[in-house]
Amino acid sequence: MKFIATYIEPYTNSTTANVMFADPETNPDQPSVLSFSRPIEPGFEDSAYYFEINDQSYGSYEGLEFVKLSRSNIEIKLEQRVVEKFGEADFAEVSAEFEVDDAKYQVILETMRRIFKGFEDIYQEL
Repeated sequence: MKFIATYIEPYTNSTTANVMFADPETNPDQPSVLSFSRPIEPGFEDSAYYFEINDQSYGSYEGLEFVKLSRSNIEIKLEQRVVEKFGEADFAEVSAEFEVDDAKYQVILETMRRIFKGFEDIYQEL
């Protein structure tokens, strides 16, 4: 699945780090969405990252082979077991192109680093 994310929202509060890449315009009834989150509050240092593709029915704790983030693109590849669980071959690899200013990109980087802390074997910044 590939899409152009026109809505990008990195968000961190005292308990959770979240990043969402979405295209709410192409199909407003079923927007393309790729989101990541992870608890960051004390005591949850060993928690798993969580990701969703489009909605909660296509969500999983862990299960990614890689996450590649560049200045204008994010790409993920799911583990085969997760693709089978979802039953959507189109979700085996998901990528989203985006445009953001430098300040927002820095917030995206910082938030993604928090989400994937301890999972540096799958998370790459290009």
